[in-house]
Amino acid sequence: MAKNKKYKLSKEFFIAEKTSDVFMEVEFEYGTQKWKGLLPKFLKFQGLDLTEEDFYNSVEESYNKLNPKNRQKWITESDDKWSDYQKNTQTYKVLKALYSGNWECRVCGPVPTENPQPAARLSVLKKQGYIIGSKRRPCTSCSKKTMHDILIMLPKIQSKFEDGNELRASMSEKLKERIKKILGKKEVCFNVKRTSVELIIDHKFPSQRWIAKESVNSDDMSVADIRRKFQLLNNQTNMWKSRYCDTCVKIGKRGDFMGIKWYYQGDENWNGTTENDEKGCVGCPWYDLELWKIKLKEKL
Repeated sequence: MAKNKKYKLSKEFFIAEKTSDVFMEVEFEYGTQKWKGLLPKFLKFQGLDLTEEDFYNSVEESYNKLNPKNRQKWITESDDKWSDYQKNTQTYKVLKALYSGNWECRVCGPVPTENPQPAARLSVLKKQGYIIGSKRRPCTSCSKKTMHDILIMLPKIQSKFEDGNELRASMSEKLKERIKKILGKKEVCFNVKRTSVELIIDHKFPSQRWIAKESVNSDDMSVADIRRKFQLLNNQTNMWKSRYCDTCVKIGKRGDFMGIKWYYQGDENWNGTTENDEKGCVGCPWYDLELWKIKLKEKL
């Protein structure tokens, strides 16, 4: 970890498991107290995407805001936004279980006591603007390497999804496995076969440009629709695509592939007729990596 008198920073960022969120581990010292946690660099739900320079420039401010003496005030302000009815929900109970502000084990900590499968609740909290990091760590209580979660008590970030509701339709585990099987369980960026747990089902048309809720993903979706709608990525390549698409939405410049700025339709300028026109994505390598590589081979 890089050091100064008040804090230590890890040498590199990491991608949280089964997400595209990017964090850096930190250790902050406040007199005799220490806080070992995370700072975010990229958060998909909240739309946070810091450059490395911006991230490092924000460390001092984060250090001051995360001082343990501010913790109770942060919790009080958070609780004031929940009604008595909402405080009886599983989502709030999972949040409260993380109010220690420290790493909590999903096996023996307070979170599984409230909800043994908290992933969905954590996702809802993130959409509401809470910053929560997750990582597999050795647990000092149960002596196992388990998934741990930590609530980072920085100001909430307004979710880019209205009222915290994502536009994606749900997808059954049965359909997920069927999609992966039909697509050959091959990560399309590097053409490498992966296990199911390593693969992420990516919508070719990026959700950053959606304005309406996705249509139902039925278990008997046709093979043609699956091949038209989805491709398979992993955590790393999914993060790359998300960043390119975020940039494209902001400045209208489509992404390149490994430095190759070539498009089988159109050019680097996104040219949809409206902001949610899928035709504006056609030809971009990240829209359909397999087809893009086929077209590039034909061109060469």
